[in-house]
Amino acid sequence: MNNPLQDSVARINECTEDFSINFIGKELFFSNHTLRSVESEFGVAAHRYEDVSELNASVSGGVTGKVVVVDQIMLDDLLSRPEVYTEAAGTGCLAFAYRKEDAARSLFENWDRRQFGDIGYLPMNVAPDVWRSILRLLMHEELYLPSFVADCVLKPQNHNKPCLVTDNQAEPKEPNPLYSRLTRREKQVLQLASKGQSNKIIASNLGITEHTVKLHMHNVAGKIGVSNRTAAAQFYFEVTSDEARGQTVD
Repeated sequence: MNNPLQDSVARINECTEDFSINFIGKELFFSNHTLRSVESEFGVAAHRYEDVSELNASVSGGVTGKVVVVDQIMLDDLLSRPEVYTEAAGTGCLAFAYRKEDAARSLFENWDRRQFGDIGYLPMNVAPDVWRSILRLLMHEELYLPSFVADCVLKPQNHNKPCLVTDNQAEPKEPNPLYSRLTRREKQVLQLASKGQSNKIIASNLGITEHTVKLHMHNVAGKIGVSNRTAAAQFYFEVTSDEARGQTVD
């Protein structure tokens, strides 16, 4: 008779190192149980490191892909040395694990995506199935963007300058040529996606199928020159006015 526990352990031991999920933070937040469940669920190696230098020192040259998840306690170091973390992620995906919205919002406001690329977000205070779904997206380089982080684009900060908007951009925007290339339906899908709505909800709101939503998002990404949903949403906030964002696309 097969032993389910032994079978589970065997599957974990067979996890490939060709792809790994690497958590940077304390055991308190990324427990051994969490690592083992990730390995069992996704069939990949999962590791925890106290800091990014420990990760860089342990990664072998044979690793072809990985996800690097940075805990919110590392926020100050992440923002002061972003190049170290992006180097650790390499061609893989860099994500920020947060328990407080303020921490995620602070990263969104201060992260230079033009220089260091996009960064994903992994909420730690959600249901386990939701957490696993978002982690699965990160494994496929589909970066999850919480809808609340977009508030910083819309609301002035204490120093009276909106984040991610330069002084010149604060003036009324001219129609962006890339945005103008989008069809009416593509603009609708992009607008709803920028609010953090899932493909299922967008499909329901527009009366189309989820597959059609995915096709529209694929077309949008190609036309505006971005690689994922997060970058598309940020593009939308950068090229549209406050008034336009509050209106329904006709």
